[in-house]
Amino acid sequence: MPGTFVLPPLSQFPRPLGQKFRLLGYWIVIKGQETITNAFHRFMSKPTLFSRARFKPKRSTLIPTAKALHRAMAEALASGDKDTINKVCGRRLASQLLASIDARPRGRRYGWELVGYTNKLFYPSVKSHKISPVSRERHAPIIQQAVVAISSRQRRVEYDAHGQVVPGSEKEIEVVENVAISCMVDTRTWTQGEWRVVGSVRPTTLEGWKAEAELLKTTMLQQ
Repeated sequence: MPGTFVLPPLSQFPRPLGQKFRLLGYWIVIKGQETITNAFHRFMSKPTLFSRARFKPKRSTLIPTAKALHRAMAEALASGDKDTINKVCGRRLASQLLASIDARPRGRRYGWELVGYTNKLFYPSVKSHKISPVSRERHAPIIQQAVVAISSRQRRVEYDAHGQVVPGSEKEIEVVENVAISCMVDTRTWTQGEWRVVGSVRPTTLEGWKAEAELLKTTMLQQ
């Protein structure tokens, strides 16, 4: 979603102190906007002023949901399971992954294994949680998007047409991925659809955020 802000780890902050505070300031503003927007949609889902909200974002479910979808997607991509990819991924991401499967050399197979989660003191963590209507029409559905940073150690391997491990292909890597998941919410009933992986997000940089802010400003003026 436009305006998604993923605060980078401290090691990736810009060196000048002023730029550090500027990036942190942008993040504080965005987190405030997310909180207000999420609270607004909860309030709008109330049948009456003093009744309970029907829309409950359930922030506590975001991390386990993202972890499960991330693992299912990686295993399906490695094994070439197209049905699972279509089930757990958004349309655009699914088409990209399916195309990569079709482009593989004939007879070549791949393996993927989650060895374990790492850096458990800081990960996994919710980096962004945005809610936005798809249009300005009344009762237009809303999109709920979360970005969850997952740190893990993974084992990857390739097999040839005879089922033998391709020499040098077996490796373990430790990686941090900002997994973006989203779902649709029907504002007539406030029922939530299935979560799907829609991609991965790079940590936000000061230059990148300035460019995106200008793009958002231009888009709003055109509307």
